[in-house]
Amino acid sequence: MKLIVYLTMIVQNKEHRRTRTGYGKKDILKMFIASHEMRTSIQSILTYSELLHARPENKKEFIEAIFRNALRLKRLCNNLLDITRVESQTLRLEKVQFDLNELISSVIKDFRNQCDYGGNVGTQNVKVSFNPSGRVFVKADKYLIAQVILNLLDNAFKFTPAGTISISVRKKDKGKALVKVKDTGSGIDKKILPKLFSKFTTISSIGTGLGLYISKCVIKAHGGMIWAKNNPDGIGASFTFEIPVRN
Repeated sequence: MKLIVYLTMIVQNKEHRRTRTGYGKKDILKMFIASHEMRTSIQSILTYSELLHARPENKKEFIEAIFRNALRLKRLCNNLLDITRVESQTLRLEKVQFDLNELISSVIKDFRNQCDYGGNVGTQNVKVSFNPSGRVFVKADKYLIAQVILNLLDNAFKFTPAGTISISVRKKDKGKALVKVKDTGSGIDKKILPKLFSKFTTISSIGTGLGLYISKCVIKAHGGMIWAKNNPDGIGASFTFEIPVRN
């Protein structure tokens, strides 16, 4: 806690408004918050590991907690690594041809399994709807596109305590594939909507606001576009991206 206060005082100093890396004082503080989240997850894993040893009769509860925090730590590390590659302009695409519908199905399955195994009760109140039709081939970086879909899915779950998340894929004219993730959650706060895909933008008590920024950079690197809007019926929001399909 003392370290947080100390760093806050530093970034508020006028002499530290801008660093040599180009980060402003708000960015520095939020990056520290991200590192603090990592430390929190690590500490939770250590604590539950000790409890698992001391109270083996409650091992199911403790293992679920360890898995949940390890998964959170993994996602945060992936985001921090990806943003480092983006900021240093070393993001390289390893393009292969694959079926977008098949990739989305596997991401949904893995996400559900991770949530169920991690004891995330909240996700049990949310239904994921995805009914692929045919095959939609694209030539893209399979890992990075999977990360974008995972980020959008995770974001939808975060703001949908109960309801439905539907994912759809369709081909567009001019050789584009369009992917939409639509939820029935709380929608997007109008205050942050214009800067939603900017770095560190979030109103959630969890998360660092890096996922959507990274997703935008990945889609842009593929020559595509990504956008978001609240649903016309006033219930939830939709996140959509498009990328080139296979020639």
